Amino acid sequence: MRHLKSLTAGLLLALCGFALSVGSAQAAPITVTSLNDFNGAIGAAPVTTETFNNNIAGAVEITFDSGVVSTAAGGNLGTVVLDNAVLNGLFRGSLDGSGGGAPLTLTWTFPVPAIGFIADFGSTSLIDVTIPGSDVFFDINTVMGAASGAFGLINSQTPFTQIQFSIQGTGLGRFSIDNLRFAAAPSMAAVPEPGTLALFGLGLAGFALARRHGKTRGQQNAAS
Repeated sequence: MRHLKSLTAGLLLALCGFALSVGSAQAAPITVTSLNDFNGAIGAAPVTTETFNNNIAGAVEITFDSGVVSTAAGGNLGTVVLDNAVLNGLFRGSLDGSGGGAPLTLTWTFPVPAIGFIADFGSTSLIDVTIPGSDVFFDINTVMGAASGAFGLINSQTPFTQIQFSIQGTGLGRFSIDNLRFAAAPSMAAVPEPGTLALFGLGLAGFALARRHGKTRGQQNAAS
């Protein structure tokens, strides 16, 4: 019975450390509303800036000078000339929650895995943004507390390659974006924090010790 308890305790400790490492790697993204907050959150990560200085005709898929690809999907794609374009120094987007008057979504794909982005938004009263797969949607207007301003997402634990814009309800929303910045993820693969590794290692050591103790007692009982 004591052997079983020791074995169980060691296994639970090991699993606890593993669960903590997985949980930290899947942390939800956080929002930032100023360039200072963005720079503080990304540390020394290299930043690419897109100023939208060059006009790009609207299409289902366009590529910015920075290499970011913007793709419209769903809904009415016959109006993309106005819904997914760069004009007069701004990205111009339109979305329709019902899909009747504009695309349902706009997805931006970064040329490298990123740990954060920020941009200057205008007229965003109906626009949500998410990192695909995170299941967390942010109402840009509510986060900024205004119809225009700086908005960004940071997820240093789990680098991402895309963000997606959609619209609340069934309304039609138009928005503009300037001065996009995105921070590239470090090239080194992410590893669990030292404390998590120590906890996981301790659990494995306890598990091994309990097994060894159990074998020794079994051999002694057999010899007697």
